[in-house]
Amino acid sequence: MRKAAPRMAATNTPRGVQTNTTTLNPVEVRINGGMLALNRFLMTLQNKRMPVASFTVGRDHEGMRATILLDCAPEQALRYTALLSALEDVEEIGAADKMVEVALLKVAGDPPPSYESARRAGVEVHGDGETLVASGEPERLERWLAEIKHSLEDVVRLGPVARPGDGGV
Repeated sequence: MRKAAPRMAATNTPRGVQTNTTTLNPVEVRINGGMLALNRFLMTLQNKRMPVASFTVGRDHEGMRATILLDCAPEQALRYTALLSALEDVEEIGAADKMVEVALLKVAGDPPPSYESARRAGVEVHGDGETLVASGEPERLERWLAEIKHSLEDVVRLGPVARPGDGGV
């Protein structure tokens, strides 16, 4: 008997925000400091009522990096970027030309999804056994996940991030 397709984990995109529009502008920010700096940054986004569709944050060897998707016109996104660049905790900020979404997958079933189908879809896949890490442009990753949904046992979508070295900071 075939199992029902799993429900995909929610992303960090608020309800009601349409992520399939062409008005999403990715901005990548490098923040100095720790959680207090991140809190001040988030409060600025909230207090200025910036149209944030998605916010993803991570830490690397250089500090905190955040990717913000602004749901507004490109000119307005540039004004928000200029405003945020003046904050004392912001080390670097810039518009990102390309985004990539990352998903952790637990696969099961016969046969497991092929790496060839991912390559054809424009998605990079790495991993061994049942656990895979998939990354690619959000639309391509979405299509590929829909294509292999019968093989998915669980999905954790980490959300869109700017592609390092391709216009991000």
